[in-house]
Amino acid sequence: MEVIKGYVEQLILDFFEEKEEGILDLSYKEAVLIKKAICNTVKGVRVVYKKRIEIKDSVISELTFFEADFEGGLTISNSVIGSFRLMDCCHYQEPIIIRNCIFTGDIDFKGATFNYDIVIENCIFLKGHNFIQDIEYPKGVSRPEFFKVKL
Repeated sequence: MEVIKGYVEQLILDFFEEKEEGILDLSYKEAVLIKKAICNTVKGVRVVYKKRIEIKDSVISELTFFEADFEGGLTISNSVIGSFRLMDCCHYQEPIIIRNCIFTGDIDFKGATFNYDIVIENCIFLKGHNFIQDIEYPKGVSRPEFFKVKL
């Protein structure tokens, strides 16, 4: 498990391992915990996260995941987040949980596809949100019980 604490200007959660010449493994097989951190930018692009990504008790100005697959799920709790983007992301077996957070910037889930629960509880969105319209479910999988919002 990778643990990040304290101040970090930029944290890039991209992990590439070359399996053979010209063939990359874009999977990250360890859990990541960002706890009690102050970060300007946290980004992850085109990575398959096999284990849970957890962010708690932190302040992050920009949190962006683009074309990331959260096979192990994602948890964000007790944090202040500026802009938050889960663009063209997927998740499969574990829930995405966002709990007790304050979001001060734009929220963008455009093109995100979810095959399992997304739980958003007790959060404050200072600029509003449009994630209900942004989230897509694969054909035949769109079930309202997946999306649990309690503001």
